[in-house]
Amino acid sequence: MPNYDYGYWEIAIEKHGRVKLPTALLKSLPEDERKSFWLTHGFGNHIMMWTEKSYRQQMDFLNSLDRNVIAVKKYRNAFLRNTACVECDSQDRFVIPKPLMELYKIDREVVLLLDNGKIEIWNAAEYHAEYDMDPEELNRLNESIHLGTYKSSEEQHDVS
Repeated sequence: MPNYDYGYWEIAIEKHGRVKLPTALLKSLPEDERKSFWLTHGFGNHIMMWTEKSYRQQMDFLNSLDRNVIAVKKYRNAFLRNTACVECDSQDRFVIPKPLMELYKIDREVVLLLDNGKIEIWNAAEYHAEYDMDPEELNRLNESIHLGTYKSSEEQHDVS
C-alpha cells in the first residue's frame, strides 16, 4: 500500500470526544506510527496531532532553542500546555482531551488534514470559514504566492 503524505477527511465525533481515524488516513502513515499520537496546540485555530516521529522532530527543534530567552520560554510553555499522548484502541479510536476540545470548539464534525505525519484537527465549520475559496480567489492566491507578491494579513496592515 502506498504511503501518501497528504489527505483530507471530514468525520463525525463520537460520544465524549472520541475520534475514529479513517482507514485511508491510517494506511497513509507508517505501520509503526498508527496507534500512538501526540496532541498539542496547532499553529492556527486547530489541534495538532503528531505521529511519534514528527513530534520528536518538533521536540528536537524546541530543545535546540535557548530557554533563557523569555520569548522562547513563553513559546515552549504555550506549545506544551495541554499536550497529551493518546493511544488508539483496537477500533482505531482515541479521545481528544477536554481542554483541547473546549479551546478549539471541537464538537460534532471535524476536518482531519494530514500533512507529512502531522494531522490538523479542525472544527469543520471553522475550517470551512477559513479555507473555502471560490476558484478565482484560489487562482489569485496561487498567482501571488508564485510571483512572490503574497503578503500576510499582518504585512498588509503594517503601515510603518
